[in-house]
Amino acid sequence: MTDESLHVLFVDDEINILKTMTRLFREEPFKVLTASSGVEGLEILRASSNVGLIVSDQRMPGMTGTAFLQAASEIFPDTPRMILTGYSDVNAAIDAINQGGASRFLMKPWNENELRLAVRDGLQRYQLIQENKRLNEVIRLQKEEMAEWNVNLKARVLQQTTTIRKQLEETRQQSDRSQKKSDAMVLLLADLLDRGHHQISKHSRNVAALAGSIAATLHLPLYQAEEIRNAALLHDIGLIGMSERVLTKSRELLSGDDLLEYRTHPVKGQETIDTIEELQGIGRLIRHHHEEFAGGGFPGGLSGEGISLGGRILFLANYIDNQYTLLTGKDAKYQITRKVAAGMGRLFDPALAQAANQAVMEVLADPPTAQQSHTEQELPLRNLEVGMILTRDIYSNPGLLVLERGTRLTPQSLEAIRLHQLSIPLNTKAYIRK
Repeated sequence: MTDESLHVLFVDDEINILKTMTRLFREEPFKVLTASSGVEGLEILRASSNVGLIVSDQRMPGMTGTAFLQAASEIFPDTPRMILTGYSDVNAAIDAINQGGASRFLMKPWNENELRLAVRDGLQRYQLIQENKRLNEVIRLQKEEMAEWNVNLKARVLQQTTTIRKQLEETRQQSDRSQKKSDAMVLLLADLLDRGHHQISKHSRNVAALAGSIAATLHLPLYQAEEIRNAALLHDIGLIGMSERVLTKSRELLSGDDLLEYRTHPVKGQETIDTIEELQGIGRLIRHHHEEFAGGGFPGGLSGEGISLGGRILFLANYIDNQYTLLTGKDAKYQITRKVAAGMGRLFDPALAQAANQAVMEVLADPPTAQQSHTEQELPLRNLEVGMILTRDIYSNPGLLVLERGTRLTPQSLEAIRLHQLSIPLNTKAYIRK
């Protein structure tokens, strides 16, 4: 992405509304542009760059919001567009979606928090589109490089290019041109996830291995098994951009706004994936990966056959990996199979029971031997490293929980400790196992 600042354009014939928008978003990391008519809005767009979102009123003199958005799409085709409308203009808003390419409509009067979230989501979608275009250009350039290196018998190949070439070659032998493009994009997105969120990426690779094993045991068609595996690799992509508080805190301890934010990540994940046409098939699986078989999950509270088979498999594989990291002892695999069995019919599809047990035995690494057991060690906070697991809670001086026992340390959790360092007693030690 360019370092140039993002812009959001608001178009409304009521000056007070434009002033309100400027005030509402003045603390946000983007520049607010305003126009009092569709014609003025088009002039601003022609003179601007990096406009990441366009929000327009529907009912305006001279040019309606629908007509304006349709014209704006020719200037900034990749930029998401939204329509502001009153209850009496719902039909016009639908026209704006169908004709003007609006991605959503917002009702007047609006809720300020909902409006902020809508604008942030729109900008996130725009940034992802731009990033995907950049990644596609990287693929094109790397293909040209590989061709040149083959002609000149070059021996040195960049590691990432080698990985992409190998994956593309494997895909070329198994599927058609469309499938090859989809797999390349999954690999690039997974690599992007790994660069920014290594711990999430490691978990996703584990879930992909478990889900792939379950799909193989069920003898699913190759294309369906591959779709499930790709969805598993990206199932937590909706966590990107969430607050560090949500990412570092144990899921069981989340509450209030943090819990609400966390529960949005399946939907955000689907929205992120759906911006890439070739990957839209896995978006639905990502949306379903926290739906429980008996209907107690989120975001839709779906149940039974209402949850896609891939979503049911992802939920089960996700649970297995999350729980297994907390278990110790030589019977850890037996413990996880007991936990899974206890959730059959309530959390999990009973039809997956046998395949789940087989995946546990085939995929999960054997627990450490008695000699390598998870003996508790005492360390100064400064000596903590990524991958260590806390065996006791860490509290700040006022008695607030910083990290709970059982947390596997990530770069984000180490940063959380650093941020709380001034309020943690100087003699505090961390108790860990590796």
